Amino acid sequence: MTSDQLGRIMKRLLANFNDEGVRITNDTLHEEVLSDNDGFGSANSKRIYKALVRWVMIKNGKEDKKWPDDWLRMSVASLSERLV
Repeated sequence: MTSDQLGRIMKRLLANFNDEGVRITNDTLHEEVLSDNDGFGSANSKRIYKALVRWVMIKNGKEDKKWPDDWLRMSVASLSERLV
């Protein structure tokens, strides 16, 4: 899996949480769409998105790398490059 492939998956996943109407591109910052207070208990867009991306990475034989502490402030392109 390349960072471009992961980026496309990330954009699709972000679109599912995008009730803010943000235009989803490689430059979209995760914090523009995701939040830790938009769900029910621990089931929020931030946690679900991260779990789904980790699942995709593992299912595609990639290492489950530690995510940067500031990943919400990172763009799709920046985070995908960091994770692959």
